[in-house]
Amino acid sequence: MLDLDRVSGLIRRTAEEKILPRFRNLGAGDVTEKAPGDPVTIADTEAEIMLGELLGAAYPNTLVIGEELVSKDPSALDALLGDKPVWIIDPVDGTLNFSEGVPVFGTILAYVVGGEIRAGWLHDPINDVTVAATLGGGAWSEGRRLEGDRTTPLSQSIGSAYWTAADWLEPDPTLLKSGIIGEIRNHRCSALDYIDLALGKRQFVLSTGSKPWDHAAGILVTREIGGAASFLDGMEYNLTRLDGRVLAASSRQSLDAIRAVF
Repeated sequence: MLDLDRVSGLIRRTAEEKILPRFRNLGAGDVTEKAPGDPVTIADTEAEIMLGELLGAAYPNTLVIGEELVSKDPSALDALLGDKPVWIIDPVDGTLNFSEGVPVFGTILAYVVGGEIRAGWLHDPINDVTVAATLGGGAWSEGRRLEGDRTTPLSQSIGSAYWTAADWLEPDPTLLKSGIIGEIRNHRCSALDYIDLALGKRQFVLSTGSKPWDHAAGILVTREIGGAASFLDGMEYNLTRLDGRVLAASSRQSLDAIRAVF
């Protein structure tokens, strides 16, 4: 049986030992590119290895899939639909921020069985904030059950709405011009987007993609705070679809209103 606090401790330990010491302390050769504009740092690689080993030791007979592993072997994603429990790790979400010395990054972890997201963790190492959720068990942070924000009118809402990988700070022009939302503030970091949504600091998150290491944990957290999430075209989120945009919102009403703009 999963222990949310135990896993949170493993994530925090990994951040303290492998991520934070590298922040604003990257040497020559510590940053490479998987593709133009898609950096990977030594912190990503070392943190993925360490957290994977810690999870494997704590929970034997589980598999570990990390973002950096999948970038080298996309077939690793096939394990998500198998019977064996799988951990999905994004060791440093917001690597571009991390590599530029911007203190907006985090770690994302999801626990999946047979294609179903059973648990998820979002960790902000700079502020030492963790949000964790289990399927049907709610979302929690620092011992407090989270309920998100369903009182702020959509017209006054704040959220993230990404448009292009060429500039993660550029807001989605369709939503921006729609006039139905309050303000778009892009973090360039899914982990902090979903943490803010869970803590009631944001009311929506619209992504450019749907990679499971970016969204699986956040989708579960969103649903467990009473929010709603789906692909922008209305299809329910699933781990194997990689070609759509994901939308999460603090309420079904807000989700439907944003979807209607497109």
